[in-house]
Formats: sequence, C-alpha cells, structure tokens
Amino acid sequence: MNRHSHYSTPKKARIRGTIDYLESRQIPHFKSDVFRFHGASQRSGWRALAEPEDTGDRFFHSTSAGLDIDVSGRTVRRAVQSMDCRMCIACSKRYTSPRLKERRVEYSRVMLEKYPEAKDWRHIRFSDECHFGWGPQGRVHVIRRPWERHCPDCILEKEMPAEKDQKRLHCWAAVGYDFKSQLVRYGIPGNSNGKMAMQVYRDHILEPVVGGWLREGQSFVLEEDNDSGHGTSKSNIERAWKEQSGLESFFNCAQSPDFSPIEKAWQGPKQYVKKRPCWDDEIVKELAEEGWAAVKQETINAWVDNIPQIFKDCLELEGSMTGN
Repeated sequence: MNRHSHYSTPKKARIRGTIDYLESRQIPHFKSDVFRFHGASQRSGWRALAEPEDTGDRFFHSTSAGLDIDVSGRTVRRAVQSMDCRMCIACSKRYTSPRLKERRVEYSRVMLEKYPEAKDWRHIRFSDECHFGWGPQGRVHVIRRPWERHCPDCILEKEMPAEKDQKRLHCWAAVGYDFKSQLVRYGIPGNSNGKMAMQVYRDHILEPVVGGWLREGQSFVLEEDNDSGHGTSKSNIERAWKEQSGLESFFNCAQSPDFSPIEKAWQGPKQYVKKRPCWDDEIVKELAEEGWAAVKQETINAWVDNIPQIFKDCLELEGSMTGN
C-alpha cells in the first residue's frame, strides 16, 4: 500500500484549513499540535502542507464555527445527498409555439371540466401507431482470433439499410387503466412511412380489434391521435363506422405527447429495438413484441391516474410542455 495515501484528502484539507485559520487570526500555535489534533503524524502533517492543492474538485464550505475548510467534491456530494438533495443537468423540452400553447390550455380546461378526477380517466383507452425499423447502427468492427478465417458473408460486407428501411414495422396499440392491447401490425399499400390511411384504419384496426372489444361488451372511450388517417373530418368512412358501432371516442391534442400515456408506453419498446439493431424483418417484429411486453401495467395505471395533474400543470405553465 502507498504510504503517502494513508491520510485521506479531507483530513489533509482539514489540517490546511485549521492552520490557515489560525494564521489569518494571528493565533499563536504549534503545527505539531494541529497534526496531533487531526490524528496525523508529524511527517504526514508536513507532507499535507507541502503538497500542492488540487482545487479542481473542491470548494470552500463555511462551517458554523466560521472556519472555511477546503473539502473534496466527493465529501460534499455525500453530504448533499444525505439531505435528500440532488444535482443534475437541466432537462430540455421541446419548444411550444404560442398558438400551440393556446390549444393546449383550452384542451386542458375542457378535459378537466369533463374528467376532473383520476378515476374519471380509468375507462379511457389511449391509442396510437408506432413505427419500428432497422435504423443506422454505424460501422461494425469484427475482431477475429488468429486462427479464425474470414467468413464469405461477413457482416462488414453487408450494406447499410436504406432510409425507407428505418420504418419497416408499423404497429397500432392501445393502453388504459388495467388494460394493454396486443401490438397490431398493419401495412399501407404504396406507402413506406406507415402513415395511416382511413380505409386501412377501418378495416385492420377499428373493425377487427376495437369492434371486437365492443362485441364482447367491453365499456370504454377510445382516445385517438389527431391525425387525418383516423377520420378527423366531419364526413368519412371511419366516422360512419363509429356511429354505426356505437363507439364513443375523442381526439387528443395535437403535438402534446405529455397528455397521452400511449406516447410514454412507446418509449420502452423503441429503445428496446434500438439497442438491439438487426436487419431482419422477423427479428425486428420479435424485438418489438418483447419490448411491448416489458411495459408494466402498474406503470400504465400510474400514468393514467396522473393525467388530471398534467392538465393542471399545463394550465399553470400557460400551455408549455409539462415534462411528464
């Protein structure tokens, strides 16, 4: 063990601080007494005074006795954390235009008036689409052992996926209190970006999935993304289907991901697929399913119960993003 590291940096700092204080007050003292008071030998004490100070991770901490002591950053962090305080880099949130702020404020007021309590949101199912893809993963370096041969189909010789391949798997799902649907895969003929078309939404989502819930006698209100593919216009095939099926629904506030739990639910599966880059369609599907299965129902329930508070926060922030 290094003999010079026997006394910790905080102890060296206390020795220096005590002597600096005594000298600044012109109080007679013997340095050997200071060393002994802090439990340091003569040799270690003088070494502490002779070593240059490292001020990179230190700051002066004023004590109740009026003694400024130079302490290490680690000591300060431990003390601050013991008081249940934390330090972090300020989080960033997306810019909200004045027009969007007005829409968000109005939407929050309407929804709080209609559903003021957390329990009022437990019969709502929040739905949306998500797109999974291969995505660029950068250059892959393969290091072989000396006796291994080069493979003819080495991954380094494969081409990176084209931009259209970055959105190859299109899924729809819904979440609610004590409810999480399966991922519903869909495709759009002649469309590679997965933007929902009204006929596809009716024939592949509304009729077989949502209609199936209704036919089973399930009671719920469907929240949908404010997108033209979901039938936001006054007269279309989707609105007609909803009226005929007796589906109660409403559209969310555009560009407001903090208002809908489904937006939070997609984050986990997206990261799950992103951290396991693969260029095979079937494996991407399996990864998306695994990531979706990992979203816990109790977490979704907590998101749902927090919705009224999010709207209240939005009103207090005058329409800015809440960070929830």
